[in-house]
Amino acid sequence: MGSGVIDRLDVLDAPAPASWSTPEDHAVVDRRVRRYLNALGVQDPHETEVLVRRVIERVEFRATLGQLGEPLEVAIEETHRLLDRWLIAELGLDAEPDQLSAARAAVLGGHLPGWTRRWAGLSEVSLAESIRAVRFQAVPERAPLNMEPNPIRLCCHRLMRRLLARVGRWLGISGRRHAVPEVHP
Repeated sequence: MGSGVIDRLDVLDAPAPASWSTPEDHAVVDRRVRRYLNALGVQDPHETEVLVRRVIERVEFRATLGQLGEPLEVAIEETHRLLDRWLIAELGLDAEPDQLSAARAAVLGGHLPGWTRRWAGLSEVSLAESIRAVRFQAVPERAPLNMEPNPIRLCCHRLMRRLLARVGRWLGISGRRHAVPEVHP
């Protein structure tokens, strides 16, 4: 079993930049995206350059649209979108979240050496069969349960009825003239 993502995520503890207006902000986001890609398993500098450039282009595009928000968060989102788009294109998936999750687990789990080269677009060799061969099950089997109906017993309603009965006894009024039944759905 390969080394997974979790082992390398502790390098991301530096604070995030507050804006995307200065070259220093760009540099901080660039460094953090590089570290994040490294944590995802991208080790080759050329692959890193290609992927960082794509992510930064998407961040800049969102900034021009006025949808930037926190630049580092947007950069991480765009990194995940880039990975998801590649997996969807590589596997020919169409709105199948379970298969996409399984494919993510296969590549990020360290089970497919060289997948980052294909992700960066530097390899023409398809990894679709290798990704499918890993066969991770993304979620447990669906197991819907039948629920038995449960009668609604209003606690305050019973409390009020008891309180009125006691007050009635103190006043010398007895009997159940106006009993109210419990409500059942």
